[in-house]
Amino acid sequence: MSSWSVNSRLPKRTLLFTAGALLLLSFLTSLYFHEQPSLEREQRHIEDYLHDAEADFAGVINDRGLVQRLALQQETGAEFNSLQRKNYGLYLYDAAGSLLYWNNQRSLPSQNDIQRHDGHYAESLPNGFYVILKRSFAIPASNRRLTAIAMVPVLYTFDYQHSSYLKTSFAHDGDAVRKIRIAATRTPYAIRDRSTGTLFHIEAKPHPPDGRVDAVSAILRILAFLLLLAYIHFLAEDVTRKRGPVRGIAFLLVVLVAVRVLLLFLPQLFSFRQFTLFDPSVYSNYHNPLFRSLGDLLISTLFACWLIVFTWSQMGPQGRLPMLAQGRNKLWAGIAALFVLMFTTFQFANVVRSLVADSSISFNVTYFFSLDVFTVVGFIELALLTVSYYYFTRVLFRFIFPAFSGRMLFLYFGLSVMGLLFLTLRSGNAIVLFHLPVLLWLLCYTLLVSREQFLVNRFRITMAGVLFWIFVFSISLAIIILGENREKELRMRKAIAEKYHELTEPTGERTLSIALAYLDNDFLKANFRRFYRPAESNLLRDSIISENITGYLNKYQTRIFVFDAANSPVNNPDPVTYGELNNLFTVQSKPTGVPDLSYYETSFDQYTYITKRTVTDSLGQVGTFFIVSTPRKYNSEALYPELFRRINESDEERSPIYAIYKNRLLVGSSSKYSFKINLTGRDVPLTEFERRITPDYDELWYRASGSKVVVIAKKRDTLIESITLFSWLFCAFLLLVGVLRIVTMLLRYGDNWRAFPFWQLNIRTQVHGTIIFISIFSFLVIGVATISFFIARYQRNNIDRLSRTAGIVVREMQQRVLTGTTFMDGVQGTDSTGFQGLQHLINEIAEIHNVDVNLYDPKGDLRVSSEPEVYKRGLLSTRMHPEAFYHLSRLREVQYVQEERLSSLHYLSIYAAIRNEKGEVYAYLNIPYFLSQIDVNQEISNFLVTIINLNAFIFLIAGIIAVIITNRITRSFSLIGEKMRDISLGRRNEEIDWNRNDEIGDLVQQYNKMVRQLEESADALARSEREGAWREMARQVAHEIKNPLTPMKLSIQYLQRAVATRQPNVEALTTSVAKTLIEQIDHLAKISSDFARFANIGNRNPEEFDLHEVLMGLQDLHATNPKISLAWNRVEGPARILADKTHMNRLFTNLLTNAVEACSAQERCLIEVNELRTKAGFIRVELRDNGEGIPEEMQGRIFTPNFTTKSSGTGLGLAMSKSIVEQAGGRIWFETERGKGSSFFVELPLLQAPGEGSDGSAL
Repeated sequence: MSSWSVNSRLPKRTLLFTAGALLLLSFLTSLYFHEQPSLEREQRHIEDYLHDAEADFAGVINDRGLVQRLALQQETGAEFNSLQRKNYGLYLYDAAGSLLYWNNQRSLPSQNDIQRHDGHYAESLPNGFYVILKRSFAIPASNRRLTAIAMVPVLYTFDYQHSSYLKTSFAHDGDAVRKIRIAATRTPYAIRDRSTGTLFHIEAKPHPPDGRVDAVSAILRILAFLLLLAYIHFLAEDVTRKRGPVRGIAFLLVVLVAVRVLLLFLPQLFSFRQFTLFDPSVYSNYHNPLFRSLGDLLISTLFACWLIVFTWSQMGPQGRLPMLAQGRNKLWAGIAALFVLMFTTFQFANVVRSLVADSSISFNVTYFFSLDVFTVVGFIELALLTVSYYYFTRVLFRFIFPAFSGRMLFLYFGLSVMGLLFLTLRSGNAIVLFHLPVLLWLLCYTLLVSREQFLVNRFRITMAGVLFWIFVFSISLAIIILGENREKELRMRKAIAEKYHELTEPTGERTLSIALAYLDNDFLKANFRRFYRPAESNLLRDSIISENITGYLNKYQTRIFVFDAANSPVNNPDPVTYGELNNLFTVQSKPTGVPDLSYYETSFDQYTYITKRTVTDSLGQVGTFFIVSTPRKYNSEALYPELFRRINESDEERSPIYAIYKNRLLVGSSSKYSFKINLTGRDVPLTEFERRITPDYDELWYRASGSKVVVIAKKRDTLIESITLFSWLFCAFLLLVGVLRIVTMLLRYGDNWRAFPFWQLNIRTQVHGTIIFISIFSFLVIGVATISFFIARYQRNNIDRLSRTAGIVVREMQQRVLTGTTFMDGVQGTDSTGFQGLQHLINEIAEIHNVDVNLYDPKGDLRVSSEPEVYKRGLLSTRMHPEAFYHLSRLREVQYVQEERLSSLHYLSIYAAIRNEKGEVYAYLNIPYFLSQIDVNQEISNFLVTIINLNAFIFLIAGIIAVIITNRITRSFSLIGEKMRDISLGRRNEEIDWNRNDEIGDLVQQYNKMVRQLEESADALARSEREGAWREMARQVAHEIKNPLTPMKLSIQYLQRAVATRQPNVEALTTSVAKTLIEQIDHLAKISSDFARFANIGNRNPEEFDLHEVLMGLQDLHATNPKISLAWNRVEGPARILADKTHMNRLFTNLLTNAVEACSAQERCLIEVNELRTKAGFIRVELRDNGEGIPEEMQGRIFTPNFTTKSSGTGLGLAMSKSIVEQAGGRIWFETERGKGSSFFVELPLLQAPGEGSDGSAL
């Protein structure tokens, strides 16, 4: 094997070996990080985490000076900030149990914890599982006894499963919660402290997620998959080079189909299914198994794009049609391709439509923060689909356009008829109405492609065509997506209207109240024990639902949850805890008009009724009975809503603009739109749903009943949405084109990266790259700077707003301090009446100002809150945030604003001091502000939408300007290049006329100067050459004439002497001299004729003839010579050329004569005439002899005029032969070997006959 072959295969084999090694390594790492967890490893991690916290706590406590300063509240700012950053809670108590210091607001030790003996304990609290470290000690300097407690979080737990913020997780590793849990009993995996005392036990989760691998293994498998794809590509290129493009394309098709099938049936091989991208809830097209998830669609479109672009690149832009599509089959191939074009277009439109209609992906581009990674993937897939469709249709048009050449009207007519017939066969399908405009678009697209040479190819650079087609497809896809967005948004508004009707309609509540009346305490008490037996429990639940709740069985999906007196589940169908359901009922739900019946919203169009019954007997509580009823039309897997919070209620993006009318009177509405107070008869819709368009809003009217109307309005932003969607698609296409360009270069130079032209960029690329860089860089700089400005400004505005609100509240509460003691009694907790009055006051202020209000006493203890459930449920401790307390109490600031965090929810919070007339602080007011991030997101979204639109159009305009500029520059250089290529010493060279005084003008000026100097030099050289040629010609003519004159002179002198001496043979001698003179005169005539022919070699009369006629005549001429053996190996068919036939006859006569003379010393002259057709459209004629060959010292001058290797002759034969060949557009050369002979080659251009290719093969 050659070194080149080894080097060319090594990178490809390296890719395969590396992919295999990565895949093997991923399985090894998967065994190490397996989902069936290594409990020993998790045990070690938790213990390391606890031991670090324990050592750190010991270090703090052993620093008696620091503890002393903390107890006296004299710590420095650096010490305070350092303790704030601890990952555990630190609390310092005096001997009386008063809290002297705390460093976070997450938790607070209970009184039982304070009274415990020193040691380490594990304890479960409402917001998590903690390890409590307690140490008591005395301060020698003051003889003061203190108690230090550290609360080290192990597991954060919340009873809000589906909250966006309150997620259950281990403190040391957020991913560990999927693998392990805190064990309720002893297990072999005990967690011990540094002194080996057992704290608690852990155990494996009983049902870990199936098919999941760790992040390291997943990354390794993805890398292996990408390297495998690169290897497949290189292998397909090898097959194409060795076996042809058809086999290469077929190989890639078979391999990609095999890989795709393998991924479908063995998804665990590369572990793609564990990613949310492959979750069918995000996107699923159940009609096509290749598109059953967004990830599957991405892989399928990526493979399709790869195959189609590869096919296009291998066929070439102007490839010939296959044999099956030529001749009589051309029309049928065109018709078949036309049907495939129509069918492919419909399927392409279906996939684009399905990506919007059958997914939960947000394409609401007018609100930036509603977009996510799935939106980005969606745009990438749209770009991949479009590129695949574009190149596939271009392949089809190669069959279509030749079949309908000169009959384009028949093409458009046939496409229209074929499309309408296809849609007629599917007339019962609702998608036909969608396909009709698609068919019209296809006709326009076909017209554009057929006229492409006028619209796109007239631009001189590729960028124009790229921008043109990106513009066309961006507009086309934007229209489809906008239409589907409208349908999707309309369905959502209909669901919202029905939801608002249901929430305000008492019919469902009355039905439920009737059913629940039979489920009283007596019934439940008598049958409660049956719930403990699984078989009877199922029968009893079904019986309750089917017999007691029959009135709404078909309308609601009902589930029953039973808990015993200890709140443990009793054979419940779902793993739901008592705390979750109780929170759902008491906190997150809103009461209805039926006792013990509440409802809560799970999303914008879903709500659920929940019923709670406490079952008691004479001894006390027996258990608890919950009924959860979800309307079937709103059924969802998500049972619980997000954490109860104001943020969703005030989110302008999700909260609808609605109005509810009863008996034509407005009974409820949002404040975002001015609805009518009452309706007239004409205002009431005649149908169930009716859309009404106003200049600024799109109203959906829902006639829920004869007396009730619900209106859901939406602001019309069609123009900005259309422009923004176009911009997103335009940018996605540009990104994909850039990625394809990079991937193409990597694949092209993958074997030889040293040959990559890093700095060899042409002017077009430099101009385009500069414009693209400036556009992207300006977008990033302006975007980052402006967003930073928005955030900073909004933070200032929020702080100012909070300060004003806090100021108003503080002044109002200080006024209450001045007017009575109720306020102070309520804060101090000395009077229950005062406390109730304070609670009423706080609730009233919170409602008036639409804020949450918390009130702390001077020691930092919470006294009153408008949202007490946050503290009752243990989400936050009842202690004031230590940082705020430090600034208000220690630094004596009047107010302080800081950013706080509740789990993963970040929000602003302001604290202010409330003082009496003496300036004494009686309380601290706290107002958390949850809405700031939503509002700033809306402003940032509006800005990003604007800047994306501007940059997209700037880029489009910049691209057009770049085309014009680069065309202008390159046209100038092309003109100069053409003029320089046309420079010839044999004719007059034209100067360039340039009227602009620029850099190119300087170049043109120097070029013109060079042309003038060259012409002067050429004239001088021509004169010198002419004079030299005349001198050489005169010398040669004199020499050639002198040769025959000498014997002529001697013969005449001899004859004169014979006459003078009167010799007897004068007569015979005269005859001999006359014969000699005639021979020499003939020789002189031949010399004169040779020179005349050489001088007139430029005068030719070209004609079309068969070269074989000339060679055949020469063969016949030498056939009679027995010493010559001439073998002629001719090609099949005629060899028609355009040349002077006389010159061609002279050319081959000279070559054949030279060949015969060259082998005159041989016994037999063997001459071969071989012919060959080249792929470039030439015929090559070889004349080979068996002479002695040409000496090496003579080979360089063989075609020089007057040079000859013979003892006689003018030396003009080969010079004339070379001139004849070059004038015919060919070339002549020779190969020789001493002692074996010489070969002269003549290559002449052939005339291509109709129906033949350049190599003579039939098309």
